[in-house]
Amino acid sequence: MNIAKKYQDFYSEHADKKKAEFDRGLVQTAYEIKGVRTSELERFAKELGKEEVDLSALPLNCHEDILLKGFLIAKKKDVDKEKELTALLPFIDNWATCDMVVSRIKNAMRADFFVKLLKSDKPFYKRVGIVWLKNNRLKTNLTETLEQILSVEDENYYVKMAKAWAMADAFAISFDQTFEFLKNCKDEFVVQKSISKACESFRVKEENKRKLKEFKRGKKNAG
Repeated sequence: MNIAKKYQDFYSEHADKKKAEFDRGLVQTAYEIKGVRTSELERFAKELGKEEVDLSALPLNCHEDILLKGFLIAKKKDVDKEKELTALLPFIDNWATCDMVVSRIKNAMRADFFVKLLKSDKPFYKRVGIVWLKNNRLKTNLTETLEQILSVEDENYYVKMAKAWAMADAFAISFDQTFEFLKNCKDEFVVQKSISKACESFRVKEENKRKLKEFKRGKKNAG
């Protein structure tokens, strides 16, 4: 199979300049964006997944290449997922790639791998760890998972937003338990963003949203 030719043909058919321009307004990445719809990337990844593909030989020249490899790591059962994701991590430089790849990996990998990423000095390694733990461990082990996530130290906006997102999701799982974490959180950005996201969520009860808004007002008045 000529991978280079297969990729070239795929992009020739599905690249969209208007979508690429739109995506560049949302995604800050060092890589070219070709503007391929996610549904087409999924279809192509499924097609590639049926063939004998050496993941280490796949191109990583553009935003879509990186997504495709991430999708394949998630889909293929006969690959060393930790090894392949480790090799892909340096290419994950934005929230969209992180979240789209991590959402597809699900429970196919050990939690320890992602916990270790929280200690990295690279912001998007940390975000990969936070998002995976949020998606796969929050419901089954809320206390330990929130402790791990909120202990991450990084001033990067996308890391802090991932922490806020995790706490907002936790409010929908166990409000009282999460509220204790909120009261003890020292990062005001994470506190405020988690409240905002929780109040936007249909999964958080209205009475609990009122409690969060009262807490927010109290902090504002105290400040």
